[in-house]
Amino acid sequence: MDSNIFKYENGVKLRDISLAFEKHVATYGGLDVCINSAGINNPVPFQNDQSDGAKTWRHTINVNLVAVIDCTRLAIKTMQALQKPGVIINTGSYAGLFPFFLDPIYSGSKGGVVLFTRSLTPYKREGIRVNVLCPEVVRTEMGEKLDPKYVSLMGGFVPMELVVKGAFELITDESRAGSCLWISNRRGMVYWPIPSEEAKYSLRSSTSSRSNKISFQAPLSSQLPQNFKKLVVHTWSQNFRDATHIISAPLRLPLESDQVLLKVIYAGVNAGDVNFSAGRYFQGTKKDPGFEAVGIIAAIGDSVRNLEVGTPAAVMTIGCYAEFMKVPSKQILPIPRPDPEAVALLTSGLTASIALEELGQMKSGKVVLVTAAAGGTGQFAVQVCVKLS
Repeated sequence: MDSNIFKYENGVKLRDISLAFEKHVATYGGLDVCINSAGINNPVPFQNDQSDGAKTWRHTINVNLVAVIDCTRLAIKTMQALQKPGVIINTGSYAGLFPFFLDPIYSGSKGGVVLFTRSLTPYKREGIRVNVLCPEVVRTEMGEKLDPKYVSLMGGFVPMELVVKGAFELITDESRAGSCLWISNRRGMVYWPIPSEEAKYSLRSSTSSRSNKISFQAPLSSQLPQNFKKLVVHTWSQNFRDATHIISAPLRLPLESDQVLLKVIYAGVNAGDVNFSAGRYFQGTKKDPGFEAVGIIAAIGDSVRNLEVGTPAAVMTIGCYAEFMKVPSKQILPIPRPDPEAVALLTSGLTASIALEELGQMKSGKVVLVTAAAGGTGQFAVQVCVKLS
């Protein structure tokens, strides 16, 4: 085992944890991602335990919950000290989402991890995203001890590949902060709670119908990179791959007074990209490709008053195949969340809506012919028709 890896099994030693973080930063020069995984079962059934719990249920809580809190706290402090954004993933469990009668102490400790993590959403303002991963039964030493009939009822062991996929999603999806990802064979990857459940407890402002949630926040402008990657057209060709390549470009600041800097999270792919790379638009003038994107506002110009850093936003303009893009503030469309579904609503969704509702003046009872209904715009057109039927 590498000397910078610390492992303990017989007790939660805060000094050991602190040394592990110090050693990691000294060895690698930073901390971008921290995954906290601690889980043991209660060695004595709770209903049969006659001890004070020092070596049983108290120890289980110390390992499963207290150690995770300590590691999360140290990871946050490390990222704050380095003044760099980062991601923390805590390992919860399906037993922390609903009662696990076989081991109430395990269930309670994992439930604590889930709610502790979800309560750390405000750190998103500092560029630190803390999420929790809740897989169902994985084939581990502890999982192998469960009754095979119970595992079968749960849909079998969850493949480790699916757990890893979930972890990477929480790391790469910059809209996720305080998110709980439930992973099972029965339902795949599902964020918990689902929106209908979340709406039951979300507080609402008396002056606004918008949910009183912590807004998404990008890293401060001082933490923005000096360079960013983007796709450019270097030669005219209908073969998009041949026509383009990725370059590293300087991120020039400060912005012009009315500009907004958008950190792109998702960009849409359209058939028009081929026409763009072939030079059929703009009469042969080379411009950066990409027509639509959603992301988070990373910086604003001095005269921008109606937008804030951290606001999720969409744009419909050229140059979206980039990590960052500068756009006039009037082209920014604020959205509730920077989700991939929002991208599809831009070019395809708005084309269908405008064509049917504005130009076609479609009303209930009218007959509509949609050609190429399996395409992006066609699918939205069919949905609009069904909605208004």
